[in-house]
Amino acid sequence: MIFAGELLGRAAMRAGLESAESSAYGSEARGSACHAGVIISDQYIPYPKVRRPDLLIALSQSAYLSFITSVKSGGQVFYDIDLVNPSLSPRNDVILKGIPATAAAAQLGRRSVANVVLLTAALASNNDHPDLPGDSIVPSREAMEKAIIEQSPPAFKEINLAAMKEGWKMSERVGELASKRVSE
Repeated sequence: MIFAGELLGRAAMRAGLESAESSAYGSEARGSACHAGVIISDQYIPYPKVRRPDLLIALSQSAYLSFITSVKSGGQVFYDIDLVNPSLSPRNDVILKGIPATAAAAQLGRRSVANVVLLTAALASNNDHPDLPGDSIVPSREAMEKAIIEQSPPAFKEINLAAMKEGWKMSERVGELASKRVSE
């Protein structure tokens, strides 16, 4: 998720927006508990920490449980349907969108790009018809593609671009059928 946060921040900058990213992770290398918070604005950002996100992207049950209570009322929660059970911490004021991100990444040949699949599915879902609360700003597909090209290590550039395309396609397929209020 750290890489996904960095991508989102860079995509926002590529779109001419301000962005601030903060992250935290465990001492283990891959697979340890981690999170990234990104603020995007068309104005100066005075404080870089996310307090009440409009959008939560969860690739693990522990991340979901740790951050679900901080999501703004009316916000969206994108989660991996194979790794997260949202009914364990229900809220009736947020919208859930389950995406099989890890399964899609595995089909691409690398499970580690599930973060890119889930991030781009969330962006695509909100890019053309944003329904996030307030004045949320979402970078375009073009800005995300530029960010992936710039931010990815050479060995991961093609697989990350493929993961981005898969996330965008998943968003189109999932649509409103995968969207539901937690209480339903």
